[in-house]
Amino acid sequence: MSEEQTGLAPVRFRHAMPDGHLSGLAWPSPGKPRLVFIHANGFCASAYRAVLSRLAADFDILAPDLRGHGTTELPTDPDRHRSWNIYARDVYAWLETLDRPADALAGHSMGAIVALLSAARLDRRTPLALVEPVVMPSLLYLTARSPLRGLMRGRIRIANAARKRFDGWSERGDAAWRYARHKTFRNWADGVLDDYLEDGLVADGGDGVRLACNPMWEAANYEAQGHDIGTALGQVSAPVHVLKAEHASTIINRRALTSRGIGIDLLAGAGHLAPMEAPGPVAEWIAGRLATGSAD
Repeated sequence: MSEEQTGLAPVRFRHAMPDGHLSGLAWPSPGKPRLVFIHANGFCASAYRAVLSRLAADFDILAPDLRGHGTTELPTDPDRHRSWNIYARDVYAWLETLDRPADALAGHSMGAIVALLSAARLDRRTPLALVEPVVMPSLLYLTARSPLRGLMRGRIRIANAARKRFDGWSERGDAAWRYARHKTFRNWADGVLDDYLEDGLVADGGDGVRLACNPMWEAANYEAQGHDIGTALGQVSAPVHVLKAEHASTIINRRALTSRGIGIDLLAGAGHLAPMEAPGPVAEWIAGRLATGSAD
């Protein structure tokens, strides 16, 4: 179901922060439960329009672009980036200024963990719907918080690939043509690539465009694993729901979740980028898990 069919297209918001502006997309629905959705590393809120438009009839949705992503204008320093706590601080500070609190938080990949870290800071019980959260072995997080953290630089394959990412096109059409032929985007649902590129590309200061998320910042995110998922899980008293993809999942340490009584639902046939590949089933899962009565 497209936005054209539902008539539920998003509006943009822009919120002043001490060091810049946090921006994103909103699907206002006064009187409905407020859902805050947080995107994955390297992406932006617009990449999830196919998922969020399907939820817009039942939720009042806010989807921010994280620092260094999309339309948000906040400074980044890849060389000093240590953890995803910086995103949780941003999201928490923003949530505290809203006209009413979030009734639930959701997110994908890095965004799922940022949702968790943010929820741990809130005073109220806020249910979580986490799609393919990045849950690595405990040793990796311990290393990232130790004096040995420098050893991680250059040893994570996906970070190295991000640093080599092509970044710069004479026009948007050139970027769309290149991405449409890349294997990463081969299984994406119709229209999702265009949604991503809407805010995933920005003007380069001349006549061309570049990636909104600088490849150096994207790479630094993969290596910045100093956050503490275990402590955050211990601080969240509300229900936590997790959706795992069948292929290439980033839920490596399942026990970190199951040992706390968190169930893991499987999305058959999907890969880590499940919201882009299967926006309908992902939206249905979020709605079902956060529906009245099932969040407890």
